[in-house]
Amino acid sequence: MSRSEIEQVLKVLSGAIKRETTAFNYYNRVSEDLSLPQGVRGLLSRLAEEERMHRHLLTNEYQAVERGWGDAERPDSDLSYSIPENLSFISLNISNDLESAAVSLPSVFVGGDNILSTVIKEHDSEDRGTFLLLYDVMGHSIETTQINALAARIMGEYIENSCSAKMEMDLLSPAKVVRILNNEINEIFEGQGVFLTLMCVLFNSDTGILKYTLAGHEPPILLRDRGKAVSLLDTQLIVGIDSDYYYRENMVPFEKGDTLCIFSDGIVEARNADGEFFGRRRIIKILENNWNKSPEKIVKKMLIKLKEFIGTLPLSDEITILIITLKEE
Repeated sequence: MSRSEIEQVLKVLSGAIKRETTAFNYYNRVSEDLSLPQGVRGLLSRLAEEERMHRHLLTNEYQAVERGWGDAERPDSDLSYSIPENLSFISLNISNDLESAAVSLPSVFVGGDNILSTVIKEHDSEDRGTFLLLYDVMGHSIETTQINALAARIMGEYIENSCSAKMEMDLLSPAKVVRILNNEINEIFEGQGVFLTLMCVLFNSDTGILKYTLAGHEPPILLRDRGKAVSLLDTQLIVGIDSDYYYRENMVPFEKGDTLCIFSDGIVEARNADGEFFGRRRIIKILENNWNKSPEKIVKKMLIKLKEFIGTLPLSDEITILIITLKEE
């Protein structure tokens, strides 16, 4: 296959990934419409899962083609682990008006998942908000650790430069940050099939607004109004496919008592002995039933329910969960 033919194939696959993402957004959004019969919502939820799996298949195919037609596949190590009895929570740098809990399994430093956070301050004293970035390097070989570290370095340097500029809010605009990371990843790994999914968030303490950009990542879930779950949709293109893609951001109110749950697809795709996915609906139910609990207790409850679901089976993909709440007092 010539280079021009490969580029045409990649263009077709890229378009297909965009279409699957749009379809996933549609089915997932409509499946949460409580005015529809439960059976209809269940069907729509299943269709959303199918679109998500199709996107995975297409993305894997894109990676294989971009690595080079006829090249040997890069070996992926088999990941297999159990949920530990004692969880190690990740320490995050967040504003005083927020409470959070985060875990990354099986390891914090090895693998493709990562969480970055920083507090935005005015005149080095008053909190103006919190910037958060959760990303997932696609694949789960040891090789993803290197890509993870590089992405962390790119973002770390950008955040540090923003600090020297008094952490202006516009410098940490989610859409701007994702565009910068996308450009860097495309430039460094051109033709190597390296992709990231991510959720980038900016909490503005002054306005009570949450800005976010979602790039191919599992849509986070927002709890408000005493436990009503709302999915933050509008998933856009995965980072690393198109260097010219123009990411946009969305805004939603984030008020006292509201809780945001961000998670990687490892928990959604965990299967039981019957081959059934844990899925988003179980995650939503757990969140709604525990909306008044602390972030740490919600994370623990989610992993307890996951452990009950899979039984003695091992997990074969990384899982990262972040719960963040705006304190009521």
